[in-house]
Amino acid sequence: MARIAAIESSETGWRMPAWAVPLALLLGLVLLFPRPYVGGGGDDWHYLEAARCAARHGLCLPDTHWAARFPLVAPMGAVLSLLGERPWTVGLVPLLYTVAGLLLFVGNVERRFGAAAAMLAGSALALTPLFPLNALQPLVDQPEFAWTMAGLLAIQIALERNDARWAAVAGAMLALAVMTRMSSLALLPLLGLGWLMLAPDRRRLALPFAAAAVALLGIEALAYAMATDDPLHGWKLSLHHGRIPTTELAAGVDTGRSPLLNLDFIRNWRRSMGIHVHWTVDPLLNLLADPLCGLTLCGALALAVARAGAWRRDRWLRLVAVAALLHFVLLTYVLAVDPKPRMFPLAYAAAAATLGVLGARAWRDGGRLIVAALFALLAGRALLMAYDQPDLASARAAAAGWIAAAPPGRLATDEWTRRTFALVPGAAALPLGGDAPRRDLLTLGKVPCAGGQVLREARFERNEPAPLAWLRGHGLLLGAQVPVRLCLVRPALPHGAGG
Repeated sequence: MARIAAIESSETGWRMPAWAVPLALLLGLVLLFPRPYVGGGGDDWHYLEAARCAARHGLCLPDTHWAARFPLVAPMGAVLSLLGERPWTVGLVPLLYTVAGLLLFVGNVERRFGAAAAMLAGSALALTPLFPLNALQPLVDQPEFAWTMAGLLAIQIALERNDARWAAVAGAMLALAVMTRMSSLALLPLLGLGWLMLAPDRRRLALPFAAAAVALLGIEALAYAMATDDPLHGWKLSLHHGRIPTTELAAGVDTGRSPLLNLDFIRNWRRSMGIHVHWTVDPLLNLLADPLCGLTLCGALALAVARAGAWRRDRWLRLVAVAALLHFVLLTYVLAVDPKPRMFPLAYAAAAATLGVLGARAWRDGGRLIVAALFALLAGRALLMAYDQPDLASARAAAAGWIAAAPPGRLATDEWTRRTFALVPGAAALPLGGDAPRRDLLTLGKVPCAGGQVLREARFERNEPAPLAWLRGHGLLLGAQVPVRLCLVRPALPHGAGG
């Protein structure tokens, strides 16, 4: 596809691919602070359930928008069918998508801005905490980003070569991004604006691009028509996902309405960082302040200000910034998505590209101190965020032991615990406490065990090195550590009950 980006040593002539350092950083963070999937109560659990269905029965007819996202569900189902259900098999497909997204991003930056910029940009992306933290989690963020990067790289090649075949590849890749998450449709207005800027002989490439995209989406629609008599079944599932109850929206919001241009949604999504100024700017302010991606965004803004002349002179860098901003506006204020960081990989990827391009030029021009300082901050933030994630492996092992030791028919649990322990043997078979009120209740939480006679309680927290304990104790870079508690409680019987 793209030519190999490489950085050559003037002393030895040895060539290092531009993706080598970013990939080493990504895998280093994943391996140094492994966060294998054990379960969860959010979207991840729904994707796991859909993949389980695919593993057992082949692709299942989706009844939720989660199950309709075949570019994630289908390969996950295949892996689970072939290799069994374990934390590493659940995380394998997300990890491969994450690596592919990083390599394709580096290829995009290298093709336009050169190898040095690509290496720094890829490093900035790999050090954006959200990117490595989600590498092993079954979410559509990584597949959507990878297919988008593949589409953009194919567009670059098609335009360079004036090649209809590569334009068709680009259309197919972006169709897969839309099939992964329908919010990728927000790319179409941006691509339309880009098309208007093309020379007349390049505009014809829109035909094979559109034909390939329509063909792939048409195959999906045909499959739905054959299965349900409704070719728009998948689209309807996606459009109606806003009706699903969520704690991320304020109470009282009518979720029966379409999310498109829905001011009630835009105003009432829970702010990730608790910043409330005005609904028109709250999403952006919270995104900039969020430790999952904020340092990359703010670092890019700071470097663009410090190198304002270089930024203004680079037409492509300005276009990247404008495209990222328009994409943010379309998602936030038109599609009214929940404005959490994971919805905006193109925003922090554009910021990483800015850091890479301007950083490489600053380094070349003698401004090495500011570049080194920025990347040291990114690395420190990434390391601390990776370290500070809750590790449920010990709780999972304890829960597996407790379930195995309990007499048959003795335990129940709650929905959150059952989903969080999705890969714990026996957890999925436990009834809910409300359906079996006389059973001992196994729960996972962050509050002391209560609600009856506490039979067992296990508390999981880190024994930290002194420097990290000092930082946490003084509220510097690390928040307060809240222990995770595993409880086994025998509920108190109602007065007068008994045998």
